[in-house]
Amino acid sequence: MKNNTLAMLATISLVLSVAVLIGYIDPAVCAGSGIQSLAVCQQEASTHLWGFVAFSAFGVITLVVGTLRNKRASKRN
Repeated sequence: MKNNTLAMLATISLVLSVAVLIGYIDPAVCAGSGIQSLAVCQQEASTHLWGFVAFSAFGVITLVVGTLRNKRASKRN
């Protein structure tokens, strides 16, 4: 059995990206009062979106690169 740590990390990263979207705070429905709390809500929303992009990109790129490396290695053998 082969240990594929990168595939495990990619899968966890993709699951985290879904979790970040579940916890997304929409600034349009933020229940804050005043401009300062609205700015905090917008910052949190932006942070969640960037976290989703980062986790998704890492997961997808890692899985694609791993798949291509495995196909290339199987063609050699």
